[in-house]
Amino acid sequence: MENFALKDRFAKHLHAEIVEVVNGRAKAKLKIREDYLNGLDTAHGGVIFSLVDYTFALAANNQEETGFAINSSINFIKSAALGDEIFADVKEISRSRRLGMYQGFVSNQNGDILAQFQAMAYLKKKEE
Repeated sequence: MENFALKDRFAKHLHAEIVEVVNGRAKAKLKIREDYLNGLDTAHGGVIFSLVDYTFALAANNQEETGFAINSSINFIKSAALGDEIFADVKEISRSRRLGMYQGFVSNQNGDILAQFQAMAYLKKKEE
């Protein structure tokens, strides 16, 4: 059974690209387009959150378990501009039988940190 996050239609709508998915860690990216801008001509926070949330889903799901988000938060540090390529990197920092804790960052093509993210997933075996 595949990682259901690979079938995420909203991520496809955002043109998010998977960079890497390996053992509780995932990386994804997207390019800031004009229709992703808010009224201040910077990337809408929802676009940044959506990319890192998708990356979290990739990290929290695997062949044996499905991870359901039960909490997530983001701190915006710096804005992204039209044409920027942004990258989300999320890794598992703790796992118990039913809960996984994840931490991530969003950066731009220059390596500037744009946002810090943390989340918790409820983990369920696929055969349950």
